[in-house]
Amino acid sequence: MIKFLVCVTLLCFGISAEGQLIDFSRIKQRKVRKLMSENHLANQKDFNGMETACFAEGEGYSKNSMTFLVKARPEAVWYAYRNSTPKQCWGGKRVSFGVLYDEPEKPLVYADGPYGGMKVGQIIFIQLRLLKGLYKLAVAHKVVAIDDAQKTLQICYMKKGASEGSQFISLRETPDGFTEVTHNTYYKSKSKFRDKRIYPGIHEKVISEYHSNVARSVIYEHLAATEIMP
Repeated sequence: MIKFLVCVTLLCFGISAEGQLIDFSRIKQRKVRKLMSENHLANQKDFNGMETACFAEGEGYSKNSMTFLVKARPEAVWYAYRNSTPKQCWGGKRVSFGVLYDEPEKPLVYADGPYGGMKVGQIIFIQLRLLKGLYKLAVAHKVVAIDDAQKTLQICYMKKGASEGSQFISLRETPDGFTEVTHNTYYKSKSKFRDKRIYPGIHEKVISEYHSNVARSVIYEHLAATEIMP
């Protein structure tokens, strides 16, 4: 009996040390599953081996900048950015949410699972739907900085992806009491043609969908709407 209990204890410890296995049956996007396979992700501990490819000054990055007006107060909008589920944020015609890695001790966040809010260290896998669905691309981002006081956040691309760089989102209050959201992206890839001719248009459509989704989730007296500012 004692021997049995010892074996069970060791088995449980081993499972805990190895981490939770990834349930690929709950990730519907084939390209996301493929990207995870290319990164040799089988259980939660494997995410520790993923590296960011963040923006660094003076290294030949291109810049894309967009500004959105959300007709709600900054506090409500910031709450939505921090707490809207990934499925809400990354769901639409051009993008879909695959899975999110939170912490080693916490379960992975799947599209049909609970979510406890945005935190530094989270890795988000999404799939882009391009050329009316003829081409699909999986992308992984990592949340590397959140400043609640300044209402800013930074997300980095991951190594082994199509692009390197960072995305910076910042909120400020307008004179009318609404919220101006600025989204700056610094990016580069192995193709200058892609960076100049292909990436900007696709990226703008995807992040416009993202910010519109977040705005829709704002619980506010007059439901938030977004406008792209010139």
